[in-house]
Amino acid sequence: MKKIKYVILVLIILMTSVLGTACKKGLKASKVPDYSSYTDQFDFFGYHSAHNGTYSIDGVVYDVGDNFMTVEQYQMYKDAGMTIYYPQSAMKIRGEEGSLDGDQTAQEKFYADRATDWEYVKTEIDKMVSVGINKTLLYDEDLSWLGLNEPNRKVDHMREDEELEANMTDGERMAKGLIGTDNDQFDTVEELDAQVEKLISLYAGYKGVGGITLADEPKNVWYKSYGDLYNSIKRVCAKNGWNDFYISFNLNPLNLNEYVYQEYYPYVEGTEQEADSTGKVSFGAGFERYKQYIENFMDSMNPDYIRYDDYPLRRAGLSDTYIPCLEYVAGVARDRGIDFHMVTQTFGMDSNGSPSMRKVDEASANWLNNMLVGFGVREISYFTYYQRSESKTDGESFFNYPDYSFVDYYGNKTKLYDIMQTIMANNQKFAPTVLQFDYVKSGCFTQEPMETGGRHLFNMVTNVQSYAKVKKVSLDKECAMVNELYDKENDRYMYMAMNIVDPEYTGSSVYQTITLEFDKKEYKYALVYKDGVSTLHQLKDGKISVKGAPGDASFIIPFK
Repeated sequence: MKKIKYVILVLIILMTSVLGTACKKGLKASKVPDYSSYTDQFDFFGYHSAHNGTYSIDGVVYDVGDNFMTVEQYQMYKDAGMTIYYPQSAMKIRGEEGSLDGDQTAQEKFYADRATDWEYVKTEIDKMVSVGINKTLLYDEDLSWLGLNEPNRKVDHMREDEELEANMTDGERMAKGLIGTDNDQFDTVEELDAQVEKLISLYAGYKGVGGITLADEPKNVWYKSYGDLYNSIKRVCAKNGWNDFYISFNLNPLNLNEYVYQEYYPYVEGTEQEADSTGKVSFGAGFERYKQYIENFMDSMNPDYIRYDDYPLRRAGLSDTYIPCLEYVAGVARDRGIDFHMVTQTFGMDSNGSPSMRKVDEASANWLNNMLVGFGVREISYFTYYQRSESKTDGESFFNYPDYSFVDYYGNKTKLYDIMQTIMANNQKFAPTVLQFDYVKSGCFTQEPMETGGRHLFNMVTNVQSYAKVKKVSLDKECAMVNELYDKENDRYMYMAMNIVDPEYTGSSVYQTITLEFDKKEYKYALVYKDGVSTLHQLKDGKISVKGAPGDASFIIPFK
């Protein structure tokens, strides 16, 4: 619960670290916004955990000589700033097919395999708890497959229904739930819940188990079955008192690639469109189908949050669907009263032998982080933490380039580790303040001519936003974003002013000034947060100007 707390202070007795250079000017302000009594924190986790000492390229396995699933590596993960552990690709629970042992039945083997996996996973969770990470997300393959459309759903070993997917055409994406009269459905909700309970009772309630992760980037054809599974897990956990059991899921981003458009998004009348010579469809057609995709999952699941992943730092420039997708999904979270989570980029990659994603440096890490905080994101996960240990030169290649992940194949920190450690620490300093505010709206502003081209602005509507308290936004060059956030309990607004030039550009030509103008009768001062530090400023005729390089953002709270 938020608490209303105003501290009446004279500026000269405030700590220099809070008020910065304003102290030297002898300014006096009453009712300075103070959130020091709050304890809210961000959640962070990284994909691709410590590995067993091997990695592979095109199926060829390389042995680096050490198993990195150690207490020391887990401590290093926590020291980076992570609060959740997700051991993607390193640990999972599943019942496997194979020969039976003596008089063992297939069902007995299935659960014996799961128990064996759990004993191994449990030892790693105990290590997590020993270093202070009390929330590990497990991958239960059998539970995840339960949510897919498949014919063997009612038996203990499940598999994906490849035949159903192969026979679908664009206009025949028949989403089907888990409850019904078909042979591949459960007869009742109670029958489904019993199966779910049988699976998760293996580990739910164990200290350090924070929850499970379900399917990643599901297609629209799974929204009903995925929703049924999600809500079954919620019911089973409530029944057994498995409180705060986190059901982690990840949806698809807005993507106008022909494959994603045809395979992942639903058929929407009036949006059927062939791809152009580049393999893309129009923004309008793709966006309509994407919105339906999101709404289908939200209506079916009725979840506590919405999350997707998006990696905008392309070799050819920033993705032009990245910000429109953020705006839309942040609006969905706002309108439904749920949290917004995000998987963001900390990697570089080649696709089918060609450069695809560029690596993340300090400027781009700031760009990505500030953008997410400004859209009200409350949990940030990173792809990847460890250098991804599987690569295919005819697909996704994650070679051991310097600084392409937090930690390399050999368990060593990279420069990116230090960059992200600082960013996460600054976020946690800011968390007690910013997490009291909810996202309201965003606006993009441009200044011509734009030397950077602004490819990432192609699908955005600019200079049209009206804000509750900002009368005017101006800038001296290039492009900026101003987002409005609101603390309802304290009836207080915050504005993010961010330089959104592609961070690959540097120098004075893209270092810009953003000016916000407020009603000078209503507001005399502003608290400005940047990089974990807050400073107090006196407004001049209701105006405040902030400066920064691409990726820099200032979070401004105006007050009397």
